[in-house]
Amino acid sequence: VLAVPLETDIDEAYARTTRAARLEWFLTSDEVFHRCACFGIDRSRFDVWSAKFVDAASNNKIERLKPANLLSLLARGGANTFNDFIVNQFFAYLAKEAPDLVKNTKFLREITDLRFPNEWAPDARKVQRRIVMHVGPTNSGKTHNALKRLREAKSGIYCSPLRLLAYEVYSRLIADGIPCALITGEDRRMPDFAELGIEPSGYTVTGRPIARMVSCTVEMAPNVPYHVAVIDEIQMIADQSRGWAWTYALLNLRAEEIHLCGEPSAVPLVKRICASLDEEVEVHEYSRLGSLEVTPDSLEGKWSNVQKGDCVVAFSRKSIFGIKAMIEEETGLRCAVIYGGLPPETRAEQARLFNDPDSGYDVLVASDAVGMGINLTINRVVFTSLSKWDGDVVRPISVSQTRQIGGRAGRHNSGVDGGKVTTLVARDIEQLDKVMGLQPHQLRAAGLKPPAEVIEVFSRQFPRVPFSQLWSMFRDIANVSDDYFLCNFRDQEAIASAIGHLGLSIKDMYQFIYAPINCNDEIVRDCMVVCATAVARKVECKAARAIRLPRSKPKSRKQLLSFEQWHRAITMYLWLTFHFPET
Repeated sequence: VLAVPLETDIDEAYARTTRAARLEWFLTSDEVFHRCACFGIDRSRFDVWSAKFVDAASNNKIERLKPANLLSLLARGGANTFNDFIVNQFFAYLAKEAPDLVKNTKFLREITDLRFPNEWAPDARKVQRRIVMHVGPTNSGKTHNALKRLREAKSGIYCSPLRLLAYEVYSRLIADGIPCALITGEDRRMPDFAELGIEPSGYTVTGRPIARMVSCTVEMAPNVPYHVAVIDEIQMIADQSRGWAWTYALLNLRAEEIHLCGEPSAVPLVKRICASLDEEVEVHEYSRLGSLEVTPDSLEGKWSNVQKGDCVVAFSRKSIFGIKAMIEEETGLRCAVIYGGLPPETRAEQARLFNDPDSGYDVLVASDAVGMGINLTINRVVFTSLSKWDGDVVRPISVSQTRQIGGRAGRHNSGVDGGKVTTLVARDIEQLDKVMGLQPHQLRAAGLKPPAEVIEVFSRQFPRVPFSQLWSMFRDIANVSDDYFLCNFRDQEAIASAIGHLGLSIKDMYQFIYAPINCNDEIVRDCMVVCATAVARKVECKAARAIRLPRSKPKSRKQLLSFEQWHRAITMYLWLTFHFPET
């Protein structure tokens, strides 16, 4: 396990040390040679040019590998992210120093050139857009004010980071008498236009008329004209896996006003992106509503010190249930639970139980999923740990995430008189106090995913290469500017490996790899293969018949895990029915 410092403690000395270790990996890894061999580089030439590349990088002759320019990369991702970047920079180095080493290098670099995403949305460039940023900490009213403007608009869209939050805004608009559509990856709800006596917007989604007002997950935003758009949690534009969706929304939404809600750390990056679009940005800053303090005393490692109104935060599903059992045993308080694996409807129900003073559920045990999207009446947030496994390494929770989770305590208008934040054990108090007093570093780059048509053109250059390998090859040779980065391809490669042999077209494969699929879930993976086989053969998909709904409530954690996997399989199936309606 590699120890990684807090992102605010990453300096050039750390970057230099990490670069040396990763360059050593580059020189000695068989994986790197095999990735280069895909482009026709043999062992002898690889040995020569890899040594020259490492020498140039070590002596700061490659601009993007200088320690000062690696700080944001190190803060954003783990070892795999750094490794991929080094391989990508090796191909950029070869394009300059040895352009004949890779066949058609110039052409390959041209068709994988993603440096100018501002040129990808010509329809949006025809709209005179007003960009307004609402920035501040958790519980500052920034999203509330943006939604007030949305309610006043003749037409509009709310883009959410979560299905649960999209549903919450949809429900609020309906309750306010505003006809609204809900559009997520697996759900479509349209108003009854005839019954309400209203006209649809004049535009359609998958052949169905949509309302003038839409609440959706950010990935599913219909690209039609609006008067007002609200994009929530704009700092997610720098997320390693999903950042591309926020980038796409910012570049592509055809709205006269676009309101961006999130952290101040996103302001400089958004301004640079909008400057490339010849658009100016208004910034409205907000302060927290209500007090928030880090208490000097921890729980001293004792679950018996948990109190009514506490939210205890852990970072693994297994530990959440263990903590729940210990709290209930030692305090007699009943615990609700919220974590990412639960369906949105179940999370909402658990939140309702915790918020209801008469429900009998007095404590919440939750993962970092509690950080956004749910209104909770929390007196005190208790961190059981200040680090988590990110898929590559154990690293400290980011400043942004720590402040966002901690800021859930003492929500304005919740009846709670100020919020408190503490830790399970005393040794973490000093670190928590430090982090809660910091501001997240300014975001340096926004996530991208390659457009489908670009992948199609690239695939024609390597007609015999499996799609999963093609995806990796694209990542290695693509050209991206400093203001952007390619989002993590690992999940996409796993999906492509599982279904690449089925004969799907490149267009259909592209749809599948961005479906909500976790290939580590055997049930989900098997259902995906059934669906992909049907699409490839152009026959009716019978995956729905294979879905076995449990007959009773789960009585163990193992049974609950099975429930969660079946729910994810159903979610995937619904997502695919909207993207492949003919199957």
